[in-house]
Amino acid sequence: MTIQTIEAKKVFVSIDNAAQWIVLEEEMQAGFNYQLASIEDLHDYVAASGEYFTYNVETSEGVVQWFTESKDYEAAEDYICEYRVNN
Repeated sequence: MTIQTIEAKKVFVSIDNAAQWIVLEEEMQAGFNYQLASIEDLHDYVAASGEYFTYNVETSEGVVQWFTESKDYEAAEDYICEYRVNN
């Protein structure tokens, strides 16, 4: 059985101020005022800034990636844009 390792960067959010973000590869650099971001935190970040992380991100739920899908309906087009856990 082969184990595949997914490269990801850890993303932390400030415990005191959710507007303060930090992207690190080493957890010890974040300090005690930061916690590993959740998928909900990442969605809040996208809603506030309009930007998303283009690389794999390690969150409290696991390693996630930005996902975009468009679906055509009779009169309109609907988009699904969200972070999803990598399997």
